[in-house]
Amino acid sequence: MLNGEWLTHILVALSAGPLHYNELHAAIQDMTTFDPWTGTVRKIQSRALGRTLRRMETAGLVDRVEERTFPRSVVYSLTPAAADLLVRAQPLIDWAEENLDLIERLQKTLEDGDPPQGDDRSD
Repeated sequence: MLNGEWLTHILVALSAGPLHYNELHAAIQDMTTFDPWTGTVRKIQSRALGRTLRRMETAGLVDRVEERTFPRSVVYSLTPAAADLLVRAQPLIDWAEENLDLIERLQKTLEDGDPPQGDDRSD
């Protein structure tokens, strides 16, 4: 249910309140100009956003309201369950921000092709 490349971006963008589809797309574009994990610039495609939103709606994380306007307008918002999820995830987010040096060191190790230290598996 929580697996997906853009799921966390959508949760964070909608945490500020309901957004029209185009506003949501723009908000995600603004927060994903650079991916520190891969060192690349990333942009969400409209198709990927729509697919992820449908999956999140089915999972009960996002509400979708179609406004009766012309042209058609759709507004997305977090469900109470998704808002609760964000509150509970905050300590993990805080830990990651406080230990960014560990995360960056692991990323560099993986990029260099070396197994992380302490990986004593003898497969």
